[in-house]
Amino acid sequence: MDNRLKDAYDALMALGFGNYEAKAYCALLTRSPANGYQVAQASGIPRAKIYECLQRLVSRGAAIQVESQDSAARLFAPTDPKELLNNIAGGLEASMDRARDALKHFEDSPRMVEVLWRITSRQDLVDRGLKLTNDAHKTLHAAIWTEEFAKLLPNLLAAAERGLRIALVLYDPHPGLAELQKLCPGVIQHNRSKRQAIPVMGRQFVLVADMERCITGTVFPNNVVEGVFTMNLGLVNHEIYLERVMVAAGEPITEIFGSDLERLDPFSPPDTSTS
Repeated sequence: MDNRLKDAYDALMALGFGNYEAKAYCALLTRSPANGYQVAQASGIPRAKIYECLQRLVSRGAAIQVESQDSAARLFAPTDPKELLNNIAGGLEASMDRARDALKHFEDSPRMVEVLWRITSRQDLVDRGLKLTNDAHKTLHAAIWTEEFAKLLPNLLAAAERGLRIALVLYDPHPGLAELQKLCPGVIQHNRSKRQAIPVMGRQFVLVADMERCITGTVFPNNVVEGVFTMNLGLVNHEIYLERVMVAAGEPITEIFGSDLERLDPFSPPDTSTS
């Protein structure tokens, strides 16, 4: 099987064809009309199984039985690939519609088990962020760094253009931030440098769509990534709210905790004796 047929075979398998069905269709692409013996020879399918396999292709609209002057001859030809794919796409869409109708009553079932999908590469982190941004319907909350913001910016702008409310805090400057701020007043620049912490803490990446789906992760040096994608409502970013508080009441807070909150200790109350 040459590379083009191997690619076609793999694609058909991914679409739900059986092993023999995919092999038979590929064989018909190289020679048709053909009888069962010829298809078996070309595909390696056992002769005892070939006509059963060809009939399955006919049933699913992937092949047709060709009329022949010899009434005893049973010849087959493949359905045009474009027509085949259009039929498959239509069938999948109809199946998806039925599944949506059948399952919509269970969407908020308390029996649903919370699932976390691990994210282990920066590319996966960015790809999932792009998809989450594109699929959001109402709101986006985000806390990200310039490196990832640059990748998401065109999609964030498109989301804002279609009316999404976006609350985003960017940890370091990027020239594209001003363009997004024109569309979304909830987009802000972090007012303290956190880049010195990257070697230890990495770059934070949090993106929440519609307060339902969340990506939270960290990009460490050398692009080592630890993160999860989840639908857990508890994993919603609070950094934006803290930043709003800091901007509004910054001076008293920085007097107590320091300009970069370096004196903030989660295990001890603040020392206010000098403030």
